[in-house]
Amino acid sequence: MASKAGGVSREDGERRNRADDVIQAAVETFHDKGYSATSIQDVADRVGVLKGSLYHYIDSKEDLLARIFEESDRQSFALMEEMEALDVPAVDRLREFARLWSLWYLENVERASLYFNEWKHLTGERLAAVTQTRHEYEARVERMIRACKADGGADPDLDTHYACFFILSAINGLPIWYRRGGPDSAEHISEVYADMIVATVTGSKGHKRPRAKKRKAKAKAA
Repeated sequence: MASKAGGVSREDGERRNRADDVIQAAVETFHDKGYSATSIQDVADRVGVLKGSLYHYIDSKEDLLARIFEESDRQSFALMEEMEALDVPAVDRLREFARLWSLWYLENVERASLYFNEWKHLTGERLAAVTQTRHEYEARVERMIRACKADGGADPDLDTHYACFFILSAINGLPIWYRRGGPDSAEHISEVYADMIVATVTGSKGHKRPRAKKRKAKAKAA
């Protein structure tokens, strides 16, 4: 309901905020317990509401999973479109894409993990939509690689298809091993990944970066 001033009413704002809370609670619960082992009651408990209250925001548990994926896709495609619009050499565009997309994975590791571990639980049109979206990711990355080849920044004989799979596999694998609070920051890891991805496409060795420690070394005993 819009306010008389043309804005959003307090009631609508609170409803939207609570809907965001439901999505975030589902991300955390699905990640912690796995989609199959999670119940609507589990999500409701994490939000702090009665189970029946969740159905004001969702139709089913599968609907909740699909909404998580849709939200993640919107964020990822917005990032890709921003990178595609950059007026820079194709190799620089690829590097910035690789850096920012890697960083998104590291900052949203629970969401990213769900996307690649739980998507097969979707059915019907939802499954078809996610499958189509995955193909779109591949197509966009391949376009970036082909642009590098067209600019002369990559070996013209580079197999674009396999290079795309290599890049996607590297970034998609981040949630498997990354743990918050590790020795290196997400920013440092994303920079290193960007260098390695560019090196894959250009055949160069990339930049040598020092290992950036987050933890302070223990003080030496006097």
